[in-house]
Amino acid sequence: MGTKKKINWFMLLLLVPAVAMLMVTIILPVFVVIGMSFFHYNLLDMGNIRWNDFANYKAVFTDAEFIRTFGRTLVYVCGTVGAQFVIGLGVALLLNSGDIRGRKLFRSLLFLPWTIPSLVVAVTWMFIFQPQYGIVNYLLGLGDYSILGNPRTAMLGVIVSAVWKQMPLMMVMLLSGLQTVPEDLKEAAEIDGAGGFQKFICITMPCIMPVVKTVTLTSIVSNFQMFVLFFTMTGGGPVRATTTLPLYTYETAFSGFNLGKGAAIGVCWLVFLMVFSAVYNKILSSKEIEY
Repeated sequence: MGTKKKINWFMLLLLVPAVAMLMVTIILPVFVVIGMSFFHYNLLDMGNIRWNDFANYKAVFTDAEFIRTFGRTLVYVCGTVGAQFVIGLGVALLLNSGDIRGRKLFRSLLFLPWTIPSLVVAVTWMFIFQPQYGIVNYLLGLGDYSILGNPRTAMLGVIVSAVWKQMPLMMVMLLSGLQTVPEDLKEAAEIDGAGGFQKFICITMPCIMPVVKTVTLTSIVSNFQMFVLFFTMTGGGPVRATTTLPLYTYETAFSGFNLGKGAAIGVCWLVFLMVFSAVYNKILSSKEIEY
C-alpha cells in the first residue's frame, strides 16, 4: 500500500469514532423520533402500537395550546436573544475601546455567570425574585408582589435570568469579532468624513457579521430548547403563561403518556428551526463584506 493510501486510511480510521458517536447520539435518535411521530404510541397502551399516518400531526396543528405555546416560545426567544445581543454588544464595544483599565479582569468577572449551571441560576433568581425577602422587590418597592407568580411578569422574570446567564458568552464572542476589524478601514472612513455611528454601521457591523450570525443563531437554537429555567422557576405557570415548547413536549409525551404526539411536536419544532436557520444564514450572509 502506498503512502498516500496509508494516510487516507489513517484519516478514515480517525473519523470512525466521531462518526459513530454522531450516529448514535444524534442521527439515529432523530430518525427514531420521526418514525415514532407516525405511530399511535401511548405509554398506557403499549400493546397497541400501530401506524396512524398523520394523525399525530393533525392533533398537533388542531391543538390551540400548541399555537399558544409556540407564540410564548417566540416571545421568550426574541426577548432573550435580543436583550443579550444589545447588552453584549454594548459591553464588548466598551471593552474594545481601550479606555478602560483592567479590561481583562472585567472580562473575566463578566464571564462568570456563563460558567454557572442553569439549575443553580434558576434557584438563585427564584430567591432574587422572592416576594417577601427578594432583593428585586426591595429595590423596586414592589412589596409582596410576586414577579414569577403573576402571568404578566413571569415570562419577563425568566428572560432576565436567561440573559444574565447567557450574555457573557455573547459578549466574549462579539468582542473577539470586534478585535478583528481592520483599523485601516476605519481610518479610510474617517478620511472620507464618516462619523462614529457611520463607521459602526458601515464598517464594524459588516466586518463582524459572521460572528453575529453564528452567535445569534446558536443562541436562538439553544433558547428554543430551554427547559431547566422554566421547569425550575415557574413549572410552566402561572396559568401556563410560561409553558414553552420544551415543557409542552415534556407534558404531552411523559405527563400525558402520548409519545406519538410528543414526537410529532418535536419534528415540527425541528423542521421550523431548520428552515429558519437556512433563511437566517442567507439573509445575514448577504450583509457580510470581504476584507
